[in-house]
Amino acid sequence: MEATDIAENRAAQSDEADVLKSIYGDDCTFLDDHSCEICVLPPEEFNISPLLLRLYFPETYPSNAEPVLEIEAPWLDLELRKRLTGAIQKVYEENAGNVIVFTLVEWMKEQIWLWEHARSWTVVHNESVLEKVVDKPIESGINCDHTEGADNVYEGTKNPDLSTPVVKIADELDTKGLEELDKILGIVHGPPFTEKRSTFQAHLASVKSADQVQTVMEALLRNRKIAGATHNIMAYRIHVSDKGTVLQDYDDDGESAAGGRLLHLLQIVDAIDVVVVVSRWFGGILLGPDRFKHINNAARSLLSTCGYIKGAEQSGADKQKLQTKAARQKGKRR
Repeated sequence: MEATDIAENRAAQSDEADVLKSIYGDDCTFLDDHSCEICVLPPEEFNISPLLLRLYFPETYPSNAEPVLEIEAPWLDLELRKRLTGAIQKVYEENAGNVIVFTLVEWMKEQIWLWEHARSWTVVHNESVLEKVVDKPIESGINCDHTEGADNVYEGTKNPDLSTPVVKIADELDTKGLEELDKILGIVHGPPFTEKRSTFQAHLASVKSADQVQTVMEALLRNRKIAGATHNIMAYRIHVSDKGTVLQDYDDDGESAAGGRLLHLLQIVDAIDVVVVVSRWFGGILLGPDRFKHINNAARSLLSTCGYIKGAEQSGADKQKLQTKAARQKGKRR
Protein backbone atom coordinates (compact mmCIF):
# COMPACT_ATOMS: atom_id res chain seq x y z
CA MET A 1 0.00 0.00 0.00
CA GLU A 2 1.25 3.48 -0.89
CA ALA A 3 2.32 5.83 1.88
CA THR A 4 -0.36 8.33 0.84
CA ASP A 5 -3.06 5.66 1.17
CA ILE A 6 -1.83 4.72 4.63
CA ALA A 7 -1.84 8.38 5.65
CA GLU A 8 -5.42 8.78 4.41
CA ASN A 9 -6.51 5.70 6.33
CA ARG A 10 -4.89 6.91 9.54
CA ALA A 11 -6.54 10.30 9.10
CA ALA A 12 -9.93 8.61 8.64
CA GLN A 13 -9.30 6.53 11.75
CA SER A 14 -8.44 9.66 13.75
CA ASP A 15 -11.65 11.39 12.64
CA GLU A 16 -13.63 8.26 13.50
CA ALA A 17 -12.04 8.14 16.96
CA ASP A 18 -13.15 11.72 17.69
CA VAL A 19 -16.71 10.88 16.67
CA LEU A 20 -16.82 7.69 18.76
CA LYS A 21 -15.53 9.48 21.87
CA SER A 22 -18.13 12.19 21.41
CA ILE A 23 -21.03 9.74 20.96
CA TYR A 24 -20.19 7.00 23.47
CA GLY A 25 -18.29 8.93 26.15
CA ASP A 26 -17.09 6.68 28.99
CA ASP A 27 -18.33 3.58 27.15
CA CYS A 28 -15.53 4.06 24.59
CA THR A 29 -11.88 3.79 25.64
CA PHE A 30 -8.98 4.19 23.22
CA LEU A 31 -6.06 2.04 24.34
CA ASP A 32 -3.76 3.77 21.84
CA ASP A 33 -4.06 5.46 18.44
CA HIS A 34 -4.96 2.21 16.72
CA SER A 35 -7.13 0.24 19.16
CA CYS A 36 -10.15 0.80 21.36
CA GLU A 37 -12.74 -0.87 23.56
CA ILE A 38 -16.45 -0.11 23.34
CA CYS A 39 -19.09 -1.29 25.79
CA VAL A 40 -22.24 -2.11 23.78
CA LEU A 41 -25.21 -1.66 26.08
CA PRO A 42 -28.35 -3.74 25.52
CA PRO A 43 -31.77 -2.15 24.91
CA GLU A 44 -33.36 -0.72 28.06
CA GLU A 45 -35.81 -3.60 28.47
CA PHE A 46 -32.91 -6.06 28.86
CA ASN A 47 -31.34 -5.96 32.33
CA ILE A 48 -28.24 -7.97 31.37
CA SER A 49 -24.49 -7.71 30.92
CA PRO A 50 -23.35 -5.76 27.85
CA LEU A 51 -20.97 -6.80 25.11
CA LEU A 52 -17.39 -5.59 25.11
CA LEU A 53 -15.93 -4.91 21.67
CA ARG A 54 -12.16 -4.70 21.35
CA LEU A 55 -11.08 -3.29 17.98
CA TYR A 56 -7.65 -2.99 16.36
CA PHE A 57 -7.29 -0.75 13.30
CA PRO A 58 -4.72 -1.87 10.69
CA GLU A 59 -3.14 0.63 8.32
CA THR A 60 -5.29 -0.80 5.52
CA TYR A 61 -8.56 0.19 7.27
CA PRO A 62 -10.95 1.49 6.01
CA SER A 63 -9.87 1.49 2.36
CA ASN A 64 -9.02 -2.20 1.96
CA ALA A 65 -9.78 -3.98 5.25
CA GLU A 66 -12.02 -4.03 8.27
CA PRO A 67 -10.96 -3.66 11.93
CA VAL A 68 -9.70 -6.74 13.76
CA LEU A 69 -12.49 -7.47 16.21
CA GLU A 70 -12.65 -9.31 19.55
CA ILE A 71 -16.01 -9.77 21.27
CA GLU A 72 -16.36 -10.60 24.96
CA ALA A 73 -19.42 -11.34 27.11
CA PRO A 74 -20.09 -14.01 29.76
CA TRP A 75 -23.15 -15.21 27.84
CA LEU A 76 -21.46 -15.44 24.43
CA ASP A 77 -21.14 -19.18 23.82
CA LEU A 78 -19.44 -20.80 20.81
CA GLU A 79 -22.59 -21.29 18.74
CA LEU A 80 -23.78 -17.73 19.29
CA ARG A 81 -20.30 -16.38 18.59
CA LYS A 82 -20.25 -18.13 15.19
CA ARG A 83 -23.68 -16.79 14.29
CA LEU A 84 -22.74 -13.26 15.37
CA THR A 85 -19.42 -13.36 13.50
CA GLY A 86 -21.17 -14.38 10.29
CA ALA A 87 -23.70 -11.56 10.64
CA ILE A 88 -20.95 -9.01 11.33
CA GLN A 89 -19.13 -10.09 8.17
CA LYS A 90 -22.21 -9.16 6.15
CA VAL A 91 -22.21 -5.71 7.79
CA TYR A 92 -18.56 -5.33 6.78
CA GLU A 93 -19.31 -6.30 3.20
CA GLU A 94 -22.20 -3.83 2.95
CA ASN A 95 -19.95 -0.99 4.15
CA ALA A 96 -16.68 -1.87 2.43
CA GLY A 97 -14.30 1.07 2.09
CA ASN A 98 -15.99 3.15 4.80
CA VAL A 99 -15.37 3.62 8.51
CA ILE A 100 -17.71 1.20 10.20
CA VAL A 101 -17.45 1.19 13.99
CA PHE A 102 -20.47 3.41 14.69
CA THR A 103 -22.56 1.46 12.17
CA LEU A 104 -21.47 -1.83 13.73
CA VAL A 105 -22.20 -0.79 17.32
CA GLU A 106 -25.65 0.55 16.49
CA TRP A 107 -26.41 -2.56 14.43
CA MET A 108 -25.51 -4.78 17.37
CA LYS A 109 -27.81 -2.82 19.68
CA GLU A 110 -30.71 -3.55 17.32
CA GLN A 111 -30.21 -7.34 17.19
CA ILE A 112 -33.02 -8.46 19.49
CA TRP A 113 -32.20 -12.16 18.88
CA LEU A 114 -28.77 -11.52 20.37
CA TRP A 115 -30.08 -9.90 23.54
CA GLU A 116 -32.85 -12.50 23.92
CA HIS A 117 -30.17 -15.19 24.03
CA ALA A 118 -28.21 -13.14 26.56
CA ARG A 119 -31.26 -12.73 28.78
CA SER A 120 -32.04 -16.46 28.68
CA TRP A 121 -28.45 -17.29 29.62
CA THR A 122 -28.53 -14.74 32.44
CA VAL A 123 -31.75 -16.11 33.93
CA VAL A 124 -30.39 -19.66 33.96
CA HIS A 125 -27.05 -18.68 35.49
CA ASN A 126 -28.58 -16.32 38.05
CA GLU A 127 -30.74 -19.21 39.24
CA SER A 128 -27.64 -21.41 39.44
CA VAL A 129 -25.84 -18.89 41.63
CA LEU A 130 -28.74 -18.01 43.86
CA GLU A 131 -30.07 -21.53 44.37
CA LYS A 132 -26.68 -22.46 45.83
CA VAL A 133 -26.80 -19.40 48.07
CA VAL A 134 -30.34 -20.19 49.24
CA ASP A 135 -29.27 -23.74 50.13
CA LYS A 136 -26.81 -22.42 52.75
CA PRO A 137 -26.80 -19.88 55.57
CA ILE A 138 -25.01 -16.75 54.38
CA GLU A 139 -22.94 -13.99 55.87
CA SER A 140 -24.40 -10.52 55.86
CA GLY A 141 -21.16 -8.71 55.04
CA ILE A 142 -17.63 -9.00 53.70
CA ASN A 143 -15.13 -10.26 56.23
CA CYS A 144 -11.47 -10.40 55.32
CA ASP A 145 -10.59 -12.35 58.47
CA HIS A 146 -9.61 -15.97 57.84
CA THR A 147 -10.06 -18.70 60.42
CA GLU A 148 -8.17 -21.80 59.40
CA GLY A 149 -10.00 -25.07 59.88
CA ALA A 150 -13.45 -23.58 60.34
CA ASP A 151 -16.12 -26.19 59.62
CA ASN A 152 -18.37 -23.86 57.67
CA VAL A 153 -17.56 -20.42 56.28
CA TYR A 154 -21.24 -19.50 56.52
CA GLU A 155 -21.81 -20.84 60.04
CA GLY A 156 -23.90 -18.85 62.49
CA THR A 157 -25.34 -16.38 59.99
CA LYS A 158 -28.78 -15.56 58.76
CA ASN A 159 -30.66 -17.40 56.03
CA PRO A 160 -32.42 -15.48 53.25
CA ASP A 161 -36.19 -15.52 52.96
CA LEU A 162 -36.81 -18.97 51.48
CA SER A 163 -40.37 -18.03 50.55
CA THR A 164 -39.06 -15.59 47.93
CA PRO A 165 -38.74 -17.11 44.43
CA VAL A 166 -35.18 -17.41 43.15
CA VAL A 167 -35.84 -15.29 40.04
CA LYS A 168 -37.34 -12.57 42.21
CA ILE A 169 -34.25 -12.57 44.41
CA ALA A 170 -32.12 -12.25 41.27
CA ASP A 171 -34.16 -9.24 40.14
CA GLU A 172 -33.81 -7.61 43.55
CA LEU A 173 -30.03 -8.12 43.55
CA ASP A 174 -29.81 -6.60 40.08
CA THR A 175 -31.59 -3.47 41.30
CA LYS A 176 -29.39 -3.21 44.39
CA GLY A 177 -26.14 -3.59 42.46
CA LEU A 178 -23.34 -6.12 42.66
CA GLU A 179 -22.17 -5.37 46.20
CA GLU A 180 -24.96 -7.54 47.60
CA LEU A 181 -23.51 -10.72 46.13
CA ASP A 182 -20.05 -9.73 47.35
CA LYS A 183 -21.44 -9.52 50.88
CA ILE A 184 -23.41 -12.73 50.60
CA LEU A 185 -20.50 -14.78 49.30
CA GLY A 186 -17.72 -13.00 51.18
CA ILE A 187 -15.91 -11.87 48.03
CA VAL A 188 -13.06 -9.43 48.61
CA HIS A 189 -11.59 -7.31 45.81
CA GLY A 190 -8.00 -6.09 45.89
CA PRO A 191 -7.03 -2.67 44.54
CA PRO A 192 -6.37 -2.63 40.77
CA PHE A 193 -3.01 -1.50 39.43
CA THR A 194 -1.75 -0.81 35.93
CA GLU A 195 1.52 -1.80 34.26
CA LYS A 196 2.18 -0.70 30.66
CA ARG A 197 -1.55 -0.16 30.07
CA SER A 198 -2.55 -3.61 31.32
CA THR A 199 -4.63 -3.48 34.50
CA PHE A 200 -4.60 -6.25 37.10
CA GLN A 201 -6.96 -6.87 40.02
CA ALA A 202 -7.25 -9.80 42.41
CA HIS A 203 -10.43 -11.16 44.00
CA LEU A 204 -10.80 -13.92 46.58
CA ALA A 205 -13.35 -15.74 48.71
CA SER A 206 -13.32 -18.45 51.34
CA VAL A 207 -14.65 -21.74 49.95
CA LYS A 208 -15.22 -25.28 51.23
CA SER A 209 -16.23 -27.10 48.04
CA ALA A 210 -15.87 -27.03 44.27
CA ASP A 211 -19.54 -25.99 44.06
CA GLN A 212 -18.76 -22.90 46.11
CA VAL A 213 -15.88 -22.11 43.76
CA GLN A 214 -18.30 -22.20 40.82
CA THR A 215 -20.75 -20.01 42.71
CA VAL A 216 -18.07 -17.40 43.36
CA MET A 217 -16.98 -17.45 39.71
CA GLU A 218 -20.53 -16.97 38.46
CA ALA A 219 -21.05 -14.11 40.91
CA LEU A 220 -17.86 -12.37 39.79
CA LEU A 221 -18.86 -12.66 36.13
CA ARG A 222 -22.09 -10.82 36.82
CA ASN A 223 -19.89 -7.75 37.14
CA ARG A 224 -19.69 -6.51 33.57
CA LYS A 225 -16.19 -5.08 34.04
CA ILE A 226 -14.82 -8.37 35.39
CA ALA A 227 -16.69 -10.32 32.72
CA GLY A 228 -15.11 -8.07 30.10
CA ALA A 229 -11.55 -8.68 31.31
CA THR A 230 -9.22 -10.20 28.74
CA HIS A 231 -8.43 -12.99 31.21
CA ASN A 232 -9.82 -14.07 34.60
CA ILE A 233 -7.16 -16.45 35.91
CA MET A 234 -8.38 -18.69 38.74
CA ALA A 235 -6.90 -21.15 41.22
CA TYR A 236 -8.20 -22.73 44.41
CA ARG A 237 -7.19 -25.14 47.18
CA ILE A 238 -9.66 -26.82 49.54
CA HIS A 239 -8.93 -29.10 52.49
CA VAL A 240 -10.97 -32.32 52.30
CA SER A 241 -11.10 -33.29 55.97
CA ASP A 242 -12.69 -36.73 55.65
CA LYS A 243 -10.00 -37.86 53.19
CA GLY A 244 -7.08 -35.88 54.60
CA THR A 245 -6.29 -34.48 51.15
CA VAL A 246 -6.34 -31.16 49.33
CA LEU A 247 -8.68 -30.54 46.39
CA GLN A 248 -7.07 -28.07 43.99
CA ASP A 249 -7.43 -26.86 40.41
CA TYR A 250 -6.87 -23.83 38.19
CA ASP A 251 -8.06 -22.15 34.99
CA ASP A 252 -5.78 -20.15 32.66
CA ASP A 253 -8.75 -18.50 30.91
CA GLY A 254 -6.63 -18.04 27.80
CA GLU A 255 -3.51 -16.74 29.58
CA SER A 256 -1.34 -19.80 28.95
CA ALA A 257 0.43 -21.16 32.06
CA ALA A 258 -0.88 -18.37 34.31
CA GLY A 259 -3.35 -20.58 36.19
CA GLY A 260 -0.73 -23.18 37.03
CA ARG A 261 1.61 -20.48 38.34
CA LEU A 262 -1.18 -19.02 40.45
CA LEU A 263 -1.92 -22.44 41.94
CA HIS A 264 1.80 -22.89 42.61
CA LEU A 265 1.71 -19.64 44.60
CA LEU A 266 -1.15 -20.99 46.72
CA GLN A 267 0.87 -24.14 47.33
CA ILE A 268 4.03 -22.24 48.30
CA VAL A 269 2.26 -20.03 50.87
CA ASP A 270 0.06 -22.97 51.97
CA ALA A 271 -3.16 -21.03 51.39
CA ILE A 272 -6.12 -23.32 52.00
CA ASP A 273 -9.92 -23.14 51.62
CA VAL A 274 -9.71 -20.18 49.27
CA VAL A 275 -10.32 -19.36 45.62
CA VAL A 276 -8.32 -16.55 44.02
CA VAL A 277 -9.12 -14.88 40.71
CA VAL A 278 -6.88 -12.33 39.02
CA SER A 279 -8.46 -10.24 36.27
CA ARG A 280 -6.28 -8.77 33.55
CA TRP A 281 -7.44 -6.12 31.11
CA PHE A 282 -4.98 -6.10 28.19
CA GLY A 283 -3.85 -2.62 27.23
CA GLY A 284 -2.33 -3.29 23.83
CA ILE A 285 1.31 -3.68 24.97
CA LEU A 286 2.77 -7.17 25.30
CA LEU A 287 4.32 -7.70 28.74
CA GLY A 288 6.11 -10.99 28.10
CA PRO A 289 7.00 -13.04 31.20
CA ASP A 290 6.41 -9.99 33.42
CA ARG A 291 2.68 -10.63 33.17
CA PHE A 292 3.05 -13.69 35.39
CA LYS A 293 4.84 -11.61 38.01
CA HIS A 294 2.06 -9.03 38.06
CA ILE A 295 -0.66 -11.70 38.27
CA ASN A 296 1.00 -13.43 41.22
CA ASN A 297 1.86 -10.14 42.96
CA ALA A 298 -1.79 -9.09 42.81
CA ALA A 299 -2.85 -12.44 44.30
CA ARG A 300 -0.12 -12.51 46.96
CA SER A 301 -0.96 -9.03 48.18
CA LEU A 302 -4.64 -9.83 48.68
CA LEU A 303 -3.90 -13.24 50.25
CA SER A 304 -1.54 -11.55 52.70
CA THR A 305 -4.01 -8.83 53.59
CA CYS A 306 -6.74 -11.37 54.24
CA GLY A 307 -4.57 -13.58 56.44
CA TYR A 308 -4.09 -16.58 54.17
CA ILE A 309 -0.28 -16.35 54.23
CA LYS A 310 1.20 -17.62 57.46
CA GLY A 311 3.42 -15.11 59.21
CA ALA A 312 2.02 -12.19 57.23
CA GLU A 313 -0.06 -10.54 59.93
CA GLN A 314 -2.11 -7.50 59.03
CA SER A 315 -3.75 -5.15 61.47
CA GLY A 316 -7.48 -4.58 61.43
CA ALA A 317 -6.83 -1.01 60.35
CA ASP A 318 -4.78 -2.23 57.37
CA LYS A 319 -7.55 -4.61 56.34
CA GLN A 320 -10.18 -1.90 56.62
CA LYS A 321 -8.00 0.47 54.59
CA LEU A 322 -7.68 -2.05 51.76
CA GLN A 323 -11.39 -2.87 51.74
CA THR A 324 -12.27 0.84 51.60
CA LYS A 325 -9.78 1.47 48.80
CA ALA A 326 -10.92 -1.58 46.86
CA ALA A 327 -14.57 -0.55 47.14
CA ARG A 328 -13.72 2.95 45.96
CA GLN A 329 -11.73 1.68 42.99
CA LYS A 330 -14.45 -0.86 42.14
CA GLY A 331 -17.01 1.95 42.03
CA LYS A 332 -14.83 3.90 39.61
CA ARG A 333 -14.35 0.93 37.26
CA ARG A 334 -18.03 0.03 36.89
